[in-house]
Amino acid sequence: MLNTKYLAIPLLLVSAVLTGCATSRSEVKLSTTATTPATATAVSAQTQSASNGKTVFIRSVKDERVFEEAPKEPSTPSLGSEGAKGSPELIKAKAIARKRNTFGKALGDVLLGEGQTVTGVVKNDLKNALKKAGYRVEEIDASRPDMIVLDVHIKQFWAWFQPGFWAIKLNANIETVIDVSGSGSPTTVSVHTEDSRQVATDSAWIEAVDKGRQAYEAEAAIKLKDLQK
Repeated sequence: MLNTKYLAIPLLLVSAVLTGCATSRSEVKLSTTATTPATATAVSAQTQSASNGKTVFIRSVKDERVFEEAPKEPSTPSLGSEGAKGSPELIKAKAIARKRNTFGKALGDVLLGEGQTVTGVVKNDLKNALKKAGYRVEEIDASRPDMIVLDVHIKQFWAWFQPGFWAIKLNANIETVIDVSGSGSPTTVSVHTEDSRQVATDSAWIEAVDKGRQAYEAEAAIKLKDLQK
């Protein structure tokens, strides 16, 4: 019979790797587009629509995520260091994940790097989705009567760590509620993705979030394809 102490060695080794930097606050830089260069052509061929002759302007993007102190679920945004209540708004605007050890204990944070915020990333990804759906996206409000105006409410943009014995899982949730001018009901775009890993390095967090962003772009392109003024 295999001694249980030997079975515990892989778990202890992974724990050592993770906790070596898990208590710190990391800054990561996401790609400017959710689609990687290797898959850009394939994704474009599947989702790109011919121009529909409609123009869209994204008027506002608001980060409405709710951060909690020591939430029961890791999928709920939280912060280490000063905690949710004591953290500046800029930190919350850049927070995308919470580090944990192999037993699930919350430790340090994962923030977006200089020049990036969650609202900026979502706005950029939404622009890409709209273009794929056939819209022309205006950068400034030209106030034309035929222009479709969007107001975006970010409800979820969070990645989290799910411990496991032989591997861990990095999850990502992205959800937005989009108010469309002239429409009586908002459009909700919501996605969840998972990515199995051996360790949760900074590059692993980036790839996990980018996987969620890819799914979000694809879903948004479908959900927003037939917007009407």
